[in-house]
Amino acid sequence: MTLDSTFRLDRPSASGPAGKIRVDRAGALVTLTIDRPDKGNALTLAMYRALADAVAEADADPGVRVIVLTGAGQDFCSGNDLDDFRAHAGTALALSSPVLEFQKAIRRSHTILVAAVDGSAVGSGATALLHFDLVYATRRSHLQYAFVDLGVVPDAAASLLLPQRLGPQRAAQLLLLGARLSAAQAAQLGLVTEVFESREHLDTRVAEQVAALLAAPEAALKATRALLRPTGADPLLRMSAETATSARLLGTTDTAARIASRTGGPSSAP
Repeated sequence: MTLDSTFRLDRPSASGPAGKIRVDRAGALVTLTIDRPDKGNALTLAMYRALADAVAEADADPGVRVIVLTGAGQDFCSGNDLDDFRAHAGTALALSSPVLEFQKAIRRSHTILVAAVDGSAVGSGATALLHFDLVYATRRSHLQYAFVDLGVVPDAAASLLLPQRLGPQRAAQLLLLGARLSAAQAAQLGLVTEVFESREHLDTRVAEQVAALLAAPEAALKATRALLRPTGADPLLRMSAETATSARLLGTTDTAARIASRTGGPSSAP
């Protein structure tokens, strides 16, 4: 489906009780909104699929220059929906999974990615931000890489990118212990670009920065962004390795029990 400049698209594949992804087009800007506020904007596989498709479509459209990702309600994204994860255990961590497709879509994107974070960014909601060019957050927001406690490993190449950015010890603190970072702490570490007092101030600043990006020379902007991307180990390969490791761990009794304790489901390994 072609993104249109005059309407909002609520994708059927991610609508209904499971939540939805809203896609808004305004000129050269596409805004993606995770719209499941009653569940902390936890992502189902259908929502991941909608996000992956929306990013790929926007990136393929030469008229789109900026993609903004945000969340509705009180949270940015509380990570994966564990009930949906358990219900699709055979495909949730497959190498063709919509989760991995979304992560690879944002990594491969040639379009500038901006995140507007208000509230919790947990698990995959936090690791996805590592691939955004600019991350703006409210003061009440926090980041948490909550994977080990569930019996799985980080995703979105966080095991590669966080050590590159922060060094091995600080990355270990965040990934092994699942330490919670306030928005101010995340900004000090360079994981968040700027922090604002309220959602209103956040939205105003994001609009200002998007306008500045759209006014900049497109060729120079894209070339500079490409140069800023880290070289060396391939994050796409690390994403696949992380996914395969979590898939193996998901088959163990311990991980199955940990996830079941969060969802109320049976504790046997899927």
